[in-house]
Amino acid sequence: MKTVKTVIPYKPVNPKSRLSAVFSEKDRKKFVELSLENVLRSLKESKMEQIEIISKSPLHPNEEKRIKSIFDGTDTEISVLTDTRDLNAAMNDYLKKSNCPILIVMADLALMDKKDIEAMISEPFSKNGRPEGFVRIAPGKDGGTNMLYIQVPKYYEVNYYGESCKKHKEEAEKRNCACEIYESFSAAADMDEPEDLENILIHGSGEL
Repeated sequence: MKTVKTVIPYKPVNPKSRLSAVFSEKDRKKFVELSLENVLRSLKESKMEQIEIISKSPLHPNEEKRIKSIFDGTDTEISVLTDTRDLNAAMNDYLKKSNCPILIVMADLALMDKKDIEAMISEPFSKNGRPEGFVRIAPGKDGGTNMLYIQVPKYYEVNYYGESCKKHKEEAEKRNCACEIYESFSAAADMDEPEDLENILIHGSGEL
């Protein structure tokens, strides 16, 4: 299998606005930092070799240093790219320039773990040899897309927001890509609304 690059879209400024009823902006920022840290530690456990964080705004040097320090002593290459554009525009431009399989992981997956990463990048259940490649989608609880594996990125365009899982499946069909859905509670656990936080209280560990 080719080396898979993991791409993590990240919004460090005024994140998770729908949680403002229960969290201050400072608390929301800390929450997404801890969620991102959980994602990165899961990637570390899975021995992912290449990771790029695409940040909506520049990270403070201390924050970038803290993030990269998670991979001290490993062979993982991790970098941070700033792109102020809309998520779809930023990601689709990135995919066009990619020449290896891409795993897109949302930064707020506070319950995601190693098994989810390994399941997402595993070989397709059915091998049909399509040159356009293979797509695997991990849906969020409300029909969004929490993780997206794209074997041949140049053939594919993302379309986030709303019920994006359905849109990403339709995009795979349009591009003649084989497509699988990965169902997992830990990968589907969005933390967008106040009621979602109960999942962390029940299933979370550590600082989250």
